[in-house]
Amino acid sequence: MSEPQSTQTVVAAPHDPADEAMCSRARERFAGDRGSRLRRRRRRHAELPNLIIVGGLKCGTTSIHHYLGLHPEIHMSKPKELNFFVEELNWDLGLDWYASRFDGRCPVRGESSPHYTNLPRFDGVAERIERHCPDARLIYMVRDPIKRILSHWVHATGAGYETRELVPTLSQPDSSYIHRSLYWMQLQPYLELFERERIAVISQEELQREREATMRKAFRFAGVDEGFTSEQFDREWEKSSAKQGDKYQLMEKAVKLPGLRSFDRNFDRLPESLRWLVEKVVHDPEKPPAPKPELPDDLFETLRGRFGADVAALQEFAGREFAGWHDYS
Repeated sequence: MSEPQSTQTVVAAPHDPADEAMCSRARERFAGDRGSRLRRRRRRHAELPNLIIVGGLKCGTTSIHHYLGLHPEIHMSKPKELNFFVEELNWDLGLDWYASRFDGRCPVRGESSPHYTNLPRFDGVAERIERHCPDARLIYMVRDPIKRILSHWVHATGAGYETRELVPTLSQPDSSYIHRSLYWMQLQPYLELFERERIAVISQEELQREREATMRKAFRFAGVDEGFTSEQFDREWEKSSAKQGDKYQLMEKAVKLPGLRSFDRNFDRLPESLRWLVEKVVHDPEKPPAPKPELPDDLFETLRGRFGADVAALQEFAGREFAGWHDYS
């Protein structure tokens, strides 16, 4: 299989140190594969995916990735976030490496990479997906735009990516916090290349409140038996309750040490049962959600106005209003 050719359109992304730090770590996770010809060789039964979760960040992609992977007809990648179709991240690893993350013996093969909807920082992603996985179905996870911003902030500060002050940072109209919540804007490149029936929009709120029904819809969209269920649907992965906790922040610092970087890179490759043991220790899914910072009224209203038209277009496309969202009309 030949190496991918570059199709990047140069787009000027604003300087955003927190987003840049997060993206740097996403590339660093596969440093070992990048330096090894053996890890980049095509494996037996390797096949490109036909189900791709393209985002959004902090919208439940980790949970739905795990729930989908429980289905006997679906093979979800390990690790989860391959970020392959982003040229600046892991495109250079090659199609053989990417295909080897999937088991071709399964009728549905999927992955989840929130950086696939990170405009304007990463352009050309939809074009690469369409060229190499033209039959893929796409799932876009969304949540209330302002709630997503605050969860993003908690994640970025907890992981050490963000060191700026809240109000002035979120007041910047071109920050990644704003762009990643403009879901309709982020969908545009995909809508230009994929038939609308092959794009499903699922909200995190739906996944939390109506998990069985939402997963039936997701299975139907993926083309597998929608009657499948699992007691593991009760598990919630990477809850934000951990982001400000001592255990999480200690782990974040530890995995950046030279001797533990390989553990960070390979954590998602661990068996599901072992990962869940670590999840319970680090993220403590029994704890209530982490408290989110409060926005001043004027900033909240500014943000609410910013997302009005985008939310309206997204809900028209989805054919429903998303319960639990603020009023953006």
